[in-house]
Amino acid sequence: MNCLAIDTSTDFLSLALQWQGQLTVLHEPAGQAHAERALPGVRRLLDDMGVSLSQLDSVIFGQGPGSFTGLRIACGLAQGLAFSADLPVIAIPTLDAMAIQARGRVLVCLDARMQQVYCACYDTEHWQRLTPITLQNPEDVALPDQACDWVGVGSGFRQYRQALTERLAAQLASVDDQVVPAATHLIRLAASGRYPSTHAREASLLYVRDKVALTSQEQQALRK
Repeated sequence: MNCLAIDTSTDFLSLALQWQGQLTVLHEPAGQAHAERALPGVRRLLDDMGVSLSQLDSVIFGQGPGSFTGLRIACGLAQGLAFSADLPVIAIPTLDAMAIQARGRVLVCLDARMQQVYCACYDTEHWQRLTPITLQNPEDVALPDQACDWVGVGSGFRQYRQALTERLAAQLASVDDQVVPAATHLIRLAASGRYPSTHAREASLLYVRDKVALTSQEQQALRK
């Protein structure tokens, strides 16, 4: 599978290019500079590998949930590149790309800001999403059973560790709060064939949350 993968759903700029079994990667903190650094990063990967975009089979992107601005950057860039080279796109949920980095029964919690998390539960041994991807208050996150072998991953555990682990501590065997969506794992998931390729004009985002920001009254209430 010869492909380019793009994820800008978090503070990381994550790009990966796979060509004839070889992989080159750019994965680094970008803050709010995704728009300025993403396209030059893609060009650098193509130049490093010595291939042109038109030689690839597809463009893959992390469709969300995550940063609203970041998601639009990844989707827009994937669409633009795919249109220019007449390639299909493959959209993959960012939480899937986090879950695949752990083994077994995995609870993914990505910081959604505004005192909430994006979350979902997975069985990665059989690659199954056990619950829908939802937006939750940290204290309301629940597991689908009472098993004690769950692995927690994602920035939600770093930002809201006490709230998340207070009720789930007995069921979490371990927690890794450094896991972020990565382009290499988008490629790995796309290779499974579970995610459909579509025309670039049909590329879609998975926002989960419709509300972008807190009102001034809500911000004030959080400060009390």
